[in-house]
Amino acid sequence: MAPRLNVCTSILSRFTFPDVIDIVLASGYSGIELRVSDDYHKSFKQLENRGKFSKRQMEKVGLEIPILNTYIPINEEEKVDRLLNICQKSQIPKVRLVLPRSCQASVAKLAKTKEIIPSYDAKKTPDILIKSVQETLRILELKAYKAGVKILLELHWGTVMSSFSSAYFLTQDLNPNCIGITFDPANMIVEGKEDWEFGLQLISSHLDNVHVKNVRWQPTHQGWEWDWSPAIKGMVNWGELIFLLSQNGYYGDYSIEDFLVPNDNKEQAITYLKWLNAEFSELLDYFSVPEISKPQVLPSLMNSDLAPQLI
Repeated sequence: MAPRLNVCTSILSRFTFPDVIDIVLASGYSGIELRVSDDYHKSFKQLENRGKFSKRQMEKVGLEIPILNTYIPINEEEKVDRLLNICQKSQIPKVRLVLPRSCQASVAKLAKTKEIIPSYDAKKTPDILIKSVQETLRILELKAYKAGVKILLELHWGTVMSSFSSAYFLTQDLNPNCIGITFDPANMIVEGKEDWEFGLQLISSHLDNVHVKNVRWQPTHQGWEWDWSPAIKGMVNWGELIFLLSQNGYYGDYSIEDFLVPNDNKEQAITYLKWLNAEFSELLDYFSVPEISKPQVLPSLMNSDLAPQLI
């Protein structure tokens, strides 16, 4: 099964929702990872009132909504329950929740542009915080199972889950049908990464979505800073990662989250996303290991129904 290529609507924040749909369709993508926000596209209340209608609208034009992308913290019980209810009624299979910030997340100060960390502040010491997160995730595992919806947690800089090791530590004992991981390699490079091959094997059972963007670190007169770069032109070698992902049996969704997509001009946005679709699709075709054949040796690469384990 060929991977599906979607667009995270968070990168099109200045466009209306109808314009977003036009842009995604004209650019040739399969679906949208829909940002839930009061500021743009679809608010919480809109989805509660017309979520099913929105999904039918998308299906009529040939687009899917595989994920609701929210900034709702895992510990906001009432909102999480409402989100799971929205997904269940609208038949949207996955929803993204956010984890706590890691102390002051000082790497944010080294960003070239001001960046928002999708997280929440938890005034606890790291040991108590991690235990609290584990307890909350165990509760969410049962809720997700009952709703038939998978909760996604993103590997994200500035949060308590910014590395393969932390992701494994937090999710290893959770049912992967209920709690999944969004892999975002650019986010990991912001903080400094672990070995791709080792790490992807470590979290492979829970891996359920991949965000596509890129990043670069560069020296300045004051020291070092990081900034986003075009999705296939930064420090993330997407050819290598596509190979490793498919070698680990991942043929799921890739979602474009390139924050350099033009946000002020519809035609420019379409041109950029069309180009990115063609370039990334070519990488997928070239580097994906066929499902029937999984070599154990990394080639030369160009640079470019489990039962719930609940207690």
